[in-house]
Amino acid sequence: MHRSTFEHAKDFADKVMVANKFEIYTSELALKLAKSEQVRSFAKQMIADHKQAGQEFEHALEEAAIEPPVEAFDVAYTEKFIELPAFSAEQGFDSSYVSQQLEAHQDAVSTFSEYAARGEIPALKAFATKTLPTLEHHLEMARTLRSRMSH
Repeated sequence: MHRSTFEHAKDFADKVMVANKFEIYTSELALKLAKSEQVRSFAKQMIADHKQAGQEFEHALEEAAIEPPVEAFDVAYTEKFIELPAFSAEQGFDSSYVSQQLEAHQDAVSTFSEYAARGEIPALKAFATKTLPTLEHHLEMARTLRSRMSH
C-alpha cells in the first residue's frame, strides 16, 4: 500500500512533535531529579537543542503549509513519561532517564533518516536532513553517558 505524500509528511510531523515534547519534558524533569551533574548537563543540552529544533520544525511546517500536529503525547510516549519517576525508585532516576534518552534518540535517528532519504515535502525533508546530525550526536552522547554509568 502506497501512502500519499501528505500522509507520509503528516506521520513524520506527528512523530517529530511527540518526540520533541518528550525530550523537553523528560529533560526538565531530569534537571529536578537527577543526582549526577553529567546527567543534568546532558538534560540542559537536550532542552536547548530540542527547543531550537521545535522552532525550526514550526517554520518548516509553515513553509510546507502543513497544519501543526496536536501537541499531545501518543500512547507509547505517555507510558514512558509516566514510568520515568516510578523507575527512579528501582534503578535510580539517572539510569532510567539515560536509558530512555538512548531509546528515544535511536527512534528519532531512524525516523529522521527515513524522511531525509524518502520525504517528498522539500521543507520537511530539509528540516530532517539538517536536524539528523544533531540527533546522531545526542544518541552518541547518550551512549557515552550510559557506558560511564555502567562502570
